[in-house]
Order: sequence, then structure tokens, then C-alpha cells
Amino acid sequence: MKNYWKSINQYKDLQSELSFKPEPEMEFSIQGMSDEDIKGKSTRRDFLKTLGFSVGFAALASSCETPVRKAIPYLIQPEEITPGVANYYATTFYDGHDYGSLLIKCREGRPIKVEGNKLSTISQGATNARVQASVLNLYDNARLKAPQINGESSDWATVDAELLAALDQAKGKEVVLLTSTIISPSTRKAISELLERYDNITWSSYDAVSMQAMRKANELNFGESFIPTYNIANASFVMGFNVDFLGTWLSPTEFTKQYSASRKLLDGNMDMLRHVQFESQYTITGGAADDRIPIKPSDEAAVLLNIYNVVAERYGMSLVNAPATNIEYMSYAKELLVHSGTSIVFSGTNDVNIQLIVNAINQLLGNYSSTININKQFNFKQGDDQVINDLIDRINAGAVSGVIHYNVNPAYDDPSAAKYKEALTKVDLTVSTAESMNETAALCKYVCPDHNYLESWNDAEPQTGVFSSQQPTIKHIYDTRQAQESILRWAGNTTDFADYMEQFWKTEMFAMQTEFVNATAFWNHLIHDGVFVMEAEERALEFSSVDLRITDYGLDNDIELVLYEKVGVGDGKYANNPWLQELPDPVTTATWDNYICLPHKYAEEKGLKFEDVVLVNNEFELPVIIQPGLAYGTAAIAIGYGRTSAGKVADDVGKNSFPLSYTASGTKSLLGAKVTIEKMEGKTYPLALTQEHHTLEGRDLVRETTLDEYKENAAAGNE
Repeated sequence: MKNYWKSINQYKDLQSELSFKPEPEMEFSIQGMSDEDIKGKSTRRDFLKTLGFSVGFAALASSCETPVRKAIPYLIQPEEITPGVANYYATTFYDGHDYGSLLIKCREGRPIKVEGNKLSTISQGATNARVQASVLNLYDNARLKAPQINGESSDWATVDAELLAALDQAKGKEVVLLTSTIISPSTRKAISELLERYDNITWSSYDAVSMQAMRKANELNFGESFIPTYNIANASFVMGFNVDFLGTWLSPTEFTKQYSASRKLLDGNMDMLRHVQFESQYTITGGAADDRIPIKPSDEAAVLLNIYNVVAERYGMSLVNAPATNIEYMSYAKELLVHSGTSIVFSGTNDVNIQLIVNAINQLLGNYSSTININKQFNFKQGDDQVINDLIDRINAGAVSGVIHYNVNPAYDDPSAAKYKEALTKVDLTVSTAESMNETAALCKYVCPDHNYLESWNDAEPQTGVFSSQQPTIKHIYDTRQAQESILRWAGNTTDFADYMEQFWKTEMFAMQTEFVNATAFWNHLIHDGVFVMEAEERALEFSSVDLRITDYGLDNDIELVLYEKVGVGDGKYANNPWLQELPDPVTTATWDNYICLPHKYAEEKGLKFEDVVLVNNEFELPVIIQPGLAYGTAAIAIGYGRTSAGKVADDVGKNSFPLSYTASGTKSLLGAKVTIEKMEGKTYPLALTQEHHTLEGRDLVRETTLDEYKENAAAGNE
């Protein structure tokens, strides 16, 4: 009989007595219930009676009166509002990182719940944790209440007058508009008007979590910079490398829907998607895989090259020089050959050479014609990783007189944040449109706070030909102004952005479609349904082969670092949301702080235990979590923590690991950085964990491992 373990503690129990300890006592007791009642020998009715009596008696004994709440009726009741009956509005969430086509539930004019829009081909009625929690951001007291000049409250007329004067004075010297990736057609048009008025303004974008390497690899192979769309539902075999596509990578809600549909054996279907995952950090995706193989970040390219050689040999192609590896790959490479044309190989690593190897494998297998669509592309992650460093150099050279920040926070989430802060002090005109006083806004002379997305008009094109609309579900609470409207004002256009967007869709977008013959009907359909789809144009993109090689990371220490996103806090933009901070990590079950995850064998060798504190790279301290599933010689730290200007919930919670992002081949990488770890003797830090074993929708996210399997893996150096 096999004995299974689900945590380090249970594993130690198995070692000593091969049996689990009794269930721990309940965290709380209910007055009036015996121990046997608590253990389940009473009925649900008995429980409710006892609970009701206890609560009622306590209320009576305390002699508390229920406070009187006065309701003031509408003087003129809005036509669309019926008290007690919810209204639903179709809108869109996009913050430069996460996307969702949504339905917002409102009561008496206030948004209270977020749901996915079932009409969307991307969301398909689903959302992720950050989108679900976004309704709380609307009511965040840390939001800016009015525009500011030099840290003092001002008004929009004064801010606009001074800004326009500064822009006119800066003519002849560069002013940089720095944004996140923009997927809104109407916003891009508004920006173009600003660039037309001021020919000295240049527009650059970057992403806190980058995918530039994939775009660059596709540019080398296909002559065009893009990220393809994937149809996992059409695949019979998926092989992932450090890609958490069910958790945080690219479009997880869409991929989860596709993945779950292809993993169900229903209505006589006997063909189920097979999934193999090579990864360094234990992820939701790895936990769902049929086979999961732990690898160090520096092993990824070597394994991929060896798999490429197996596939290339079958198709009579020339082999490449691939370093030897002791990681099992041969059987999986042969499986890929069996599933030629119906497989997907992808990697989440931001390294051009790795992405080129992945492209070459998919090309040989014929996957671009079926499971990978290069005509219908993602419009996410268009940023350039070198933007911030280049901007710092131009500022230090005296070539830049102004920087306008829209939906970016480089003073926090860029590896060169410290240098950027110093450079920004040399710029005359500094502007931020942040909703709250983030790390970058705190350095700017002018802060022009943006509306929350639930107060805003906007649109989005997340994929080629796939559009969604955004409409306000509440009147703006504070004296804020939508960033797009600010851009129009500075471009000399006084049109409200709501009218501007409507006119844009009734003219330019209406002319691009054939489904509607009336522009007003077209506009009304867009706002009502929240989505509109146009057929993607078929284009012939030919594949050009390039030399395949491995990036030299130059690692000479005994442990490599993995930086990763949590499904809750993500890149840290909304770290001030307590719902996200309280959300347990589905693998470690920890809440709030970040920490450093270490493999069990490595921790034992270094004398480290759970909640010990270590010094990372001689820069900051973090508590330790022993994490099965990590490859030996690998450490993992979550990004998105260590905020210093976000609000009372997020400030000084955890440590900022963005400065540890490793730059390889001109791109920011969350994998492969050098790291040193030093134990802080006699120092511990208590972490908040919800329970030993967390489940989601009834499926175990931590793979059950037998004691024998664990010993075999440990002997091989893996967890």
C-alpha cells in the first residue's frame, strides 16, 4: 500500500511512523457545544440551534441596540435603477498587464461585483484573481483626490495652463511620453494628436514583466514582431518550459478554458490532452501536468536544443551542437513526433535564443498551421526592455527636458529603478497620471490622477480583430480626470473622451466592418455586448531559419534565482488591495509577505529551516519556505512586493525583487540571475499560511508523491 505525503511535516511523520498525525484541534470552539458535537456527531440542525442560542444570548446579555440607519429616497429616481435590483454593464479591464472583458454588477449606482463576459472569445465568462479584486481598487482611500503640483493640491485649470506653458517652452528639446503597452485604438489616436502638435514629443513603452524576447525571435524568423495566439483546445500534446499559462502567463483565463475543455473525457471522448511541464518554480500549471520535470534555469536551453535535435533528425535536418544533460527528455521528444501538427511547445522565458529554439521545434512539427496562429496575434507586451536604460542615458546627456508617465512606475518595477530616480531629478518637466501616489508619481512635479477603470470610457484590441469596450459604471468619485482626456487637452482638443471615442468608432472603426449598415446601431451593439469581432486577415508569413545557440548566463555560484508572479499580487501594481494580499498562494498557501523558496535537499545542506531568515545578495532579508518541486540549486522569490509608496496595506510589506531581474540578450529576464544566500543566525520570521494543503475546484494543486518516489527524486538531486 502506498503512503502519500502532501507537506514537509507529513513527510517527516511518514519517515518516523509511516502514518499521519491525528487531525489538529479546531482553531476555535463554540460555546455550548461539546467536543463530540464538534467532531461531527451532531446534526446540522443541532449546530444551528446551538449557534443561534449562543449568539442570541450574547446579544441579549450585551444589551446592544441596533443602530438606526436612515435611508434617503431619490428626489428624482434614475430610470434605469430599481432599488434592490442589480444592473449589469459590459466593460473592459486592462491595466497594461491583465486583460478581461467583464460584466459589472451594480446596485443603486455602485459597482459591487466583477464577472467575466461570456460573449468574449477571450474571457469566456472567466476572470482571474486580480480582475475579481479590482472592484475594491475603486474604493481605495489611497487614490488621489485631486491634481497636484509639487505635492500640493491644485485644480485642473491651473495644472493644464502650467503644463501647456512648459510644453511650449520645451520645444526643440525632447519630451518623452512613457507608457505601458497600449491596446486601445482610440487611446492610440489621442496620443497621435499629441505627437502631431508637439514634434519634440517621442513615445516609448515598456512592460514590468516583459515578453520582448518572443517578439524579437518572431521578427527574426518571420520578419514581423508579434506574439501568436494559441489554441490549446486543438492540441493533443503540450510541452511547456517555465510557462505558467494556467496561472499568470499572457492570457491565463483564456488558456484555462481551453485547457480544461481538452482535458475532459465526456460524451464518449477518449482523447485527452497530454501535458508535460519542464519548470524551475512549482506553478499551478506544473501541478496540473501529467509529467513535471524540475530543471534549473540554466538547463532550459540545453534541454530544448537536445529535443530540437531529436525532431530535426527525424525530418532529415542538420543537427546543432547541444550540450549534454542528465535531464530526461528523449521519451518526450519522441512523443512530440507522434503528435506532429497537433502539439504546442512554448516557453515563458524572456530569452531570444530560447524562443528561437522553441520556434524552430514548432516549425519542424508543423504546429504553426494548426495550434499556433500567426495571423491572429496578441497585442499585449509590446514594450522595449531597453527603454528605461536608454532614457536614463539621454537624460544624463542633457537631451531630455520632460517625461510624462502614463500607467507606468519605473521608479519601482524596473531593474534600473535607483538610477532612474536619480536621473529624474535632472528633468525640468515631470508628469504622472497615476491613480495613487506611487513611487514614480512621488518624484513628479505634476500629478494628474487618472480615473479608475470603472469610472472610464475606453476600448481594447487584445487580439487581432477582437475588440471590447469600456464604459463607466459610476460617476467619478474624486476630482480626477481620465488620462486620455488629459492627453487630448494637452494636444489642444477640448472634446470629452466619451464623445471622442464614440466618434472614432462611428467613423474609422465603422468603415472597417461589414456587419452593420448603421453607425449608431454599430456603436450601441458595441456598448451593449461589450465585444465585437472582425475576421483576421490571412497573411503569408514565411519562416526563415537562424542559427540556434545558448545564451551564456555566466553563472558560477551554486544556486540560481527564479523571480515569479503570484496569482494574487502579480507585478505589484495593486499590492495595496487587501483582498489580493490575503489571497493564499495556491502552492505555498502563504499570504501577505513574499519569501524565498528553497528545495528541501538544498535547505538541509545549508542548515535552513522553515521561517529562518536569510540575507539575499547582501541586499535584503527574507524568510525561508521549503518548497518541494524546485530543482536542486534553484531559489524562487515573488515580485510585486516591497512597495514604498502604494498605501497603508502594501507599504513595506515584503521586499522588492525587481532589481534582481537579470538582463540577457538585451531583455529583462525573471530567470537565471546570480544569487547568494546567507543565513541570519538566530533570526526567524513568522509567515501566515492558511493550511497545509490547498485545493482549487476540488483538484489537488500539490501533486501527491509517494515516499519511495520522494527518496528516488532526492537521491537524483530533485525534489
